[in-house]
Amino acid sequence: MIKIAILGGGVSGSLLAYLLRTRTNYEVSLFDIKDKYVKPCGDIVPNVYTPPIPWDIKFRIKRFAFYLDGELIHDIEYRNTKWLVIDKWGWINKMREEVKTYHQSKFNRKNYDKVIDAKGPYDMDREVVYTTRALVKTGKFDDVAVFEFDTKYTGFYWIFPNEDGILNIGAGFLEYKNSRELILKYIKEKYSDAKIIDIRGAPISISPVKDKNYRIGEARGLVFPLSGEGIRPSAISAERAFEALYKEENFNEYMENSLKKLHYAVDIQHMLLRVYRYSSLSLRRSLLRILFKNDILLDAYLEDKITFEGISESVKAIKNGGLLRK
Repeated sequence: MIKIAILGGGVSGSLLAYLLRTRTNYEVSLFDIKDKYVKPCGDIVPNVYTPPIPWDIKFRIKRFAFYLDGELIHDIEYRNTKWLVIDKWGWINKMREEVKTYHQSKFNRKNYDKVIDAKGPYDMDREVVYTTRALVKTGKFDDVAVFEFDTKYTGFYWIFPNEDGILNIGAGFLEYKNSRELILKYIKEKYSDAKIIDIRGAPISISPVKDKNYRIGEARGLVFPLSGEGIRPSAISAERAFEALYKEENFNEYMENSLKKLHYAVDIQHMLLRVYRYSSLSLRRSLLRILFKNDILLDAYLEDKITFEGISESVKAIKNGGLLRK
């Protein structure tokens, strides 16, 4: 019997472990530093992907608002659901219950035929942004997804619905590592009645990684640098990893070939992020205004489709009546 160890019980590691445990006769062991998954996140997924193991949906988002240096620049509404707010913690922990899970300190490589790295960004072999997310109870709850950019920094604040009466509010900026300090100030300014239920931080990858061998998810660099969205690409990489292991393919070759489009999108976003990062404040404002005022680019941004192919898809979506109002 083939013995497989998976290091890291986030999106990619837990999904791969679950698929192998329930659909093969392989012996699968999952290793993590925590008994339960608790990493903070915006819990948002573009409504263009359905995972092989269903997740619970909390909200369906159609409305978005974009602010620049405190000014509302553009708001937009779609006819159909654009984003899903999911119960990410519940989804991952439910999968982990079906798999043998051990503390990371118990891992011994010589006991396994194959070892898959799903540890996220924690090898720190890439550039990261330090984010903080707070769950906030407020009477000013709204189901609109808000992005607020401050051109002094590279990054943004977000306000997403979490569940009735509770907002998911977060921030991450490259030039300001103490995102907790910034988000507490931001919440105080925005919501006078705010009651913080939970607050915690985590690093998020914003650059590609050189070593992709036997890596999946964020460990492989599969996070979109401009939005920070990593749930969907991580889940897709777990599906491709399952196929490679189940079919007994050359793992690294299979992953490289099957994930080319995702890596290409990450590379393009990283290039654009670098352009923005090293631009003057006036140029930053101009670039963001161009993005916010162009429905096609905005549509591509919201679905992490900022490639020539993705922008073409957004053109078709807009022409087919994707927008309710502008």
